[in-house]
Amino acid sequence: MHITAEKIKEAAEALESTELKSFMFQEPTAGPLTRRRRSSRSTGRSRRSTRGTRRSTRRSTRGTRRSTRGTRRSTRRSTRGTRRSTRRSTRGTRRSTRRSTRGTRRSTRRSTRGTRRSTRRSTRGTRRSTRRSTRGTRRSRRSTRRSRRSTRRSRRSTRRSRRSTRRSRRSTRRSRRSTRRS
Repeated sequence: MHITAEKIKEAAEALESTELKSFMFQEPTAGPLTRRRRSSRSTGRSRRSTRGTRRSTRRSTRGTRRSTRGTRRSTRRSTRGTRRSTRRSTRGTRRSTRRSTRGTRRSTRRSTRGTRRSTRRSTRGTRRSTRRSTRGTRRSRRSTRRSRRSTRRSRRSTRRSRRSTRRSRRSTRRSRRSTRRS
């Protein structure tokens, strides 16, 4: 097969006339957009042009198949990569959330322990202070009672001493009178 200028022209005409030009701008599953046009020239030329168009269509279909395979592989790889990345991201987020929840639980436990201890200490301090204050008030009451008792006793003793002095005076007066009479 020698390539001549006539063959090149025929191939160019066949490309323009047949469905290959429309096949380039069309999905591979759809049928041909334009039907083949039979040229009004000799049948030999038309046969040659149809052979060339068939070969070119076969090549184009092979290329489209290869391109679709490549796109399918690339999409599979991309989906795998995205799945892996999402799995890793979800694992990382789960770990971070677990760590954050653990930290918050520990901090809350520590804070509650601290507050419990502080409340216990404060209640102990208030109890002790109230006990001391009540003891002090009781002691002061006892001391006031004792002082009252002592003052009462001193008053009684002074009254008794006065009475005794009065009696002694009376007795001295009586003794004097009896001595005068005699």
